[in-house]
Amino acid sequence: MGLDSKPLVSLPPEGYKLVWSDEFNGSSLDTTKWSYRGLGLRRQAYNVREAVFIDTILNELVISNFMRNDTAFTGMIGTQRKFQQKFGYYECRARVDSISMGHWAAFWLQSPDMGRTLNPVVDGMEIDIMEFVRGDPYYINHALHWNGYGANQQSRSAETRSDVRLDNGQYHVYALEWTPEYYRFFVDSRLVWEVSEPISHMDQYIILSCEISDRNAFKRDFGSRPTNFVVDYVRVYAKQ
Repeated sequence: MGLDSKPLVSLPPEGYKLVWSDEFNGSSLDTTKWSYRGLGLRRQAYNVREAVFIDTILNELVISNFMRNDTAFTGMIGTQRKFQQKFGYYECRARVDSISMGHWAAFWLQSPDMGRTLNPVVDGMEIDIMEFVRGDPYYINHALHWNGYGANQQSRSAETRSDVRLDNGQYHVYALEWTPEYYRFFVDSRLVWEVSEPISHMDQYIILSCEISDRNAFKRDFGSRPTNFVVDYVRVYAKQ
């Protein structure tokens, strides 16, 4: 499905009310809403606090990816134990500086009990609302993972193709409507994927992240130049 270069204004489906949001208009990350996740080595980069900051002029969250000598750094934050919800409409408005095989940005939901009983209805699942895992600036990935991350893991995924590069500095709105009957994934208010099973009935939390899976590719593509995942807002709605 092609996407226009001009992003559309996103509105939640009828019957939803806003229950949680972060507009990133403070002077620093609001740690009553977010926690730093996975500090230390993850894949081929180190998650560090300094990679996550607020641009106080534009009121945006920035997750920066950068090299120091031969070491790569990035960041990840989540709402575990601070905000968790079952069902609803979840959206973020964001842009990326660059997309390559070296790293990817993501907006996703996670369950604290994923894989515990191998029943995704009660255990929950990883729900990737948006991720740039392919390394191609024209493709957005959407995915579901359940039953843990070992031998029992199962997954489903889909891709959305854009008519314009998604690392061109423009904002896009990535959203999920999650009900007991289906997941519906949206990009700029356009339905791009629908799944009817399995459906998590577990309270889940939000994650914003960058990861570097290939340090050498990241260094080759960007050198000492940092690249950023910039989020204008995250909003969560529930049925009235």
